[in-house]
Amino acid sequence: MSVLAGAASAGGEGWLAALFAGVAFIGVFLVASALALYPRKWKGRFLCGAGVATSALGIGLALGADPRFVVYASVAVFPAGAAVWFATRDGIQSPYALSFAVVALTVSAPAAACAGGADPTLGALLVLLLAPFFVWRTWVVQKHISTTKGLKRGDLRRAGLREAFIALLWTILSLAVVHVV
Repeated sequence: MSVLAGAASAGGEGWLAALFAGVAFIGVFLVASALALYPRKWKGRFLCGAGVATSALGIGLALGADPRFVVYASVAVFPAGAAVWFATRDGIQSPYALSFAVVALTVSAPAAACAGGADPTLGALLVLLLAPFFVWRTWVVQKHISTTKGLKRGDLRRAGLREAFIALLWTILSLAVVHVV
């Protein structure tokens, strides 16, 4: 959702470059999640994430992405590193690991917007609108899953679809706020 929000915020001719810049963040997220899984089953995810990040970065720059979007990568290092640390310490499903991972992914919104030529203030607004909301929803879902006994696959699917719908509505509302500002 964050990548799409950033690309939509960029608007104009830069939306495709913005989209690829955001996808590069997804690749970096896969790399970080692979490190959190180390030493079990991490190599494939790491290689896939590195490939996605490198390819998307190259394509985004070739399409004319503003290279300053890479600065957002430095902003995402802290939450991604914290997510890996909490995941290796408390498990990948710990609320802290999940929350920091969500924040790292949310930074893809302003990065994508910046890559598409949007003003940096718009990027800050996107993070302020998206990150707290998605962290809150992550805590709600994690608590529900960890405290509910006997969840079946269908229950999880319905809950996941409901959360995806809530995330979509919040993202649309956030985009409306961003475009008004």
